[in-house]
Amino acid sequence: MGFLGKFGWALLAVMAGQLYYSCSKPPPLPAEAGVPPDGISASTRWMAPLVILKPGEKPLWFELGREEPELVDSPDDASLKPFEPWPLARWITGFLTQEDRLVGAVNRSGFLVFIPGEGGALALYSVTDLPDWENYTAASLFLYQKIPAVLLYRNDFFEEPQAPPPDPPVRGLVMGSSKPVGLDLPALGSLPSGEGWEADAIRLGKDGYWYYRGGNRGRDKPVYFRSPDLAGPGEPVSAASFRSAYEPSPLGEAPALLGRILEEAFSVSGPGTIPVAAITFAESGGIRYFSQTPPGAGETGELVELSGYYGTGDTGEGSPAYSYGLVLSPGGKGVYGTLREGAIETEALILPSLPEKFSYTGIGLAGSALIALWEEREDLHVGAAGFMVINK
Repeated sequence: MGFLGKFGWALLAVMAGQLYYSCSKPPPLPAEAGVPPDGISASTRWMAPLVILKPGEKPLWFELGREEPELVDSPDDASLKPFEPWPLARWITGFLTQEDRLVGAVNRSGFLVFIPGEGGALALYSVTDLPDWENYTAASLFLYQKIPAVLLYRNDFFEEPQAPPPDPPVRGLVMGSSKPVGLDLPALGSLPSGEGWEADAIRLGKDGYWYYRGGNRGRDKPVYFRSPDLAGPGEPVSAASFRSAYEPSPLGEAPALLGRILEEAFSVSGPGTIPVAAITFAESGGIRYFSQTPPGAGETGELVELSGYYGTGDTGEGSPAYSYGLVLSPGGKGVYGTLREGAIETEALILPSLPEKFSYTGIGLAGSALIALWEEREDLHVGAAGFMVINK
């Protein structure tokens, strides 16, 4: 039944005041109905939240269940799930920002939404499409015409897919719907229309173009395109250009604040490592990679992938917008920084330690709450996965 089932809300009510009380899991609400929860904007009323959190200094740990997140004491107490290949497992592929919402995509499930409110309140929404979404792997999360969207595809690396091609392949988080909604991306019309052709990748390149790829299960060579806008047709590119668009950029190409944060984060990565940071640019959902080692430089060492998030914030008090960024190592050490009125400030970020085989894999901000993703990993397989919420 999940953590909102029998005795669930009673448990939440007594957890040291960390959560607001509610009597049961509320049903979806039409946009014009009801009264929004305390401290949560009326613009979120397209459905009722799963739960309203009050993050504090003590972390709140959630494990991904089949239908909704489940509260656990720590990752140590997560379900003993069998390891599955990453295309088949449940894990959060990343975050992006839509207005004041932090949106994540859950592989084989749907969307998670975190919406901050007054007094530090944080509403958590789960918008799923089961069992349909379970049949497909979720590619990178991105914004299409300000709508959080995911490309679904059939990954055949570990097993032959049994489901038909996703129709439509792109699903979006649309206000007014309690389930993900199919979206039409004109750019995908550039792909061959023959039998078996499917899009299996959409990503933002370091040159600002959107790159996407199509294949037909190995019967022909994949085709590659790029477009400045997914609302229009794309132009063919080579496989080499497609790969080059995702290569790490030098730190000098990062925005000033992000460059400073990356320098500090890389400096504590340890000897014998090659740190590479996957940074989500909040306003687009696109991921760019940064490294101190140029591609092809020949340096050897253990590759360590850090995760990060870069965006802009608004104090809501008439002050100018500011930039902020976070970079986090798999072990939970990182750097947080802001750029306000030309001044850069950074500080160390240290999250709770994780058990053996567990890693932090992503990070984002929703108001004053920091949300960090975690996974249990073994090679290319994922066991338990979830997220942690704590007051920054």
